[in-house]
Amino acid sequence: MFLWPIIFSLIVYPSFYLAFFHPDYNFVTSTRQPQFSISSFEIIVTMVCTLFFALFFLCSIATITYSTVQAYNDRPMNLISSIKSIRNSFFPLLSTFIVSHTIFISVSIIFALALVVLLQIIKKLGLIELQNDSNHFWFLFILVIIPVLLWLQVNWSLAYAIAAVESKWGFETLRRSAYLVKGMRWVAFWTHLFYGLALGAMVIGSNVVFVLLGVGKDDPQVMQCTVLGTLGMNQFLVLNVVLYMYCKDLEDEKLSFEDVSVPLDKEEKNHNIV
Repeated sequence: MFLWPIIFSLIVYPSFYLAFFHPDYNFVTSTRQPQFSISSFEIIVTMVCTLFFALFFLCSIATITYSTVQAYNDRPMNLISSIKSIRNSFFPLLSTFIVSHTIFISVSIIFALALVVLLQIIKKLGLIELQNDSNHFWFLFILVIIPVLLWLQVNWSLAYAIAAVESKWGFETLRRSAYLVKGMRWVAFWTHLFYGLALGAMVIGSNVVFVLLGVGKDDPQVMQCTVLGTLGMNQFLVLNVVLYMYCKDLEDEKLSFEDVSVPLDKEEKNHNIV
């Protein structure tokens, strides 16, 4: 319900963006880099799409986490109960999302500024000949920032599950995630690496193909990529919740029914009484 619109939008958005805002540019025949003048309306559209992605992403985490915990403990679940779980877990998830991405962006900006200063010092001292500063900057930036951000992501991989299940907020979810995942960092690392590369390659590859060929010419391929991406993202979120529950077991923290932050339906209450 929530992941499908995200994956579909990520696949078709670049094509529709270029079709609406830059219809005259030809990526096949042009030999120079595109020079786009971005209007305020384009910025607004991009911001609205970003908010849409964030909202649906948080809702998908809430419902998938609830359903996974219910299935893991052999409890009854239905669509209504899954939707209800959003009400109690949305704001803890939102606070975790804001805090984590603020740290990600801050670390990237600080490193970029430090790298610019370092390159300027090297250039003035003449220690190394830098013919193209921008190429060196992006090479060093990607070389260092990706491992740093990946390390943070691995340590915080359980944060959303903690926010949804335990109703913890903000930085507390990040701290607790780093504590729980400490014995399973390699599992979290390979999970993020595999699904990140697979989903990233699929989305970026489909974007390139559909921008060059046009979305309208390959509607079945768009649907196939959307379905595969949705299934892959869903599986990744489920595995993340399972990893969270396994890490709790390693720390001898049993998941009680009251841990799941969602009001119980009458059917569920009767099931617990039985």
